[in-house]
Amino acid sequence: MTLSAPLSGLKAAESRLAKAVAAFVPELGLNRQSVEAGARSLGLSEGERDLIAPHGAADIAAILWREHDENLLRPETAESLAGMKIREKIAFLLNTRLDAAAHDEKLARRLMGYFALPHHAALYHRLLWQTADIIWRLAGDTALDENHYSKRMIVSGIITTAMMTRLSLGGSLGREAQLEQIDRNIEQVMQFEKFKAKLPVKPEEIALNLARTLGRLRFGQNAA
Repeated sequence: MTLSAPLSGLKAAESRLAKAVAAFVPELGLNRQSVEAGARSLGLSEGERDLIAPHGAADIAAILWREHDENLLRPETAESLAGMKIREKIAFLLNTRLDAAAHDEKLARRLMGYFALPHHAALYHRLLWQTADIIWRLAGDTALDENHYSKRMIVSGIITTAMMTRLSLGGSLGREAQLEQIDRNIEQVMQFEKFKAKLPVKPEEIALNLARTLGRLRFGQNAA
């Protein structure tokens, strides 16, 4: 009880500041200038601003990204997933997430431009991985086997390419291209999974065995 109220209050403050900053991002970009403008529009002091977003634009970028993830966690999303096959669930969740992000295309372009900078790559990959994990879990996949990471890498790649396709075309054409690309990508993934299932040795097992062999050669260990 003593922890929930402060944490809830901080999350609300983060959301409020992020929305205020977002209003300036299409014109100013996501940077110190837009963060300061957003904070001023709310009447926040420098201390209050830095308490809410100590890392400035990076914090705002993360807050905006995670708020788009919230669209996946709504009750109506869970209701829509009922009765779908896993490939349909993945496609639905990807499109839901991308539609939320591209609702304001000017803001989305600035946000993706921010993440495209090399020194923001680590933050982007971390957020992207979290989104991919949410999508797989909502689709009903909670396995922690060797496919856990490959599945999330695949969905991360689909999110990035589909978003860039959507934003490069814009409007209804962009969304149609997004839908087609996601369907095509998921079909390719499913075909690969079918192919992999028929192999006597899985690709990840080959990679693991290769890593073990190289390790033994490197450190001079005897084979087990």
